[in-house]
Amino acid sequence: MENLKEAYKLVFEDLKKCGMFVGEYDARNGNTNFMLGICTVMETIAYNISEEVGKEYSDLFSENMQASEEATHGKR
Repeated sequence: MENLKEAYKLVFEDLKKCGMFVGEYDARNGNTNFMLGICTVMETIAYNISEEVGKEYSDLFSENMQASEEATHGKR
């Protein structure tokens, strides 16, 4: 089981190198539902690493999505 956790960690860290996988996106031309689907998959991977990693990722993704939307549409 520890090998599986390490595999999740390797994949997770590699995917996070792409801004889209951490919630950074073009809110004008992008699709919020698509981004939330990415979040669901990435959170599943993160929580399989640990509860702490899952919570940290969830916060990061939410902050980045909000920042992307505010940059495009302004604060609401």
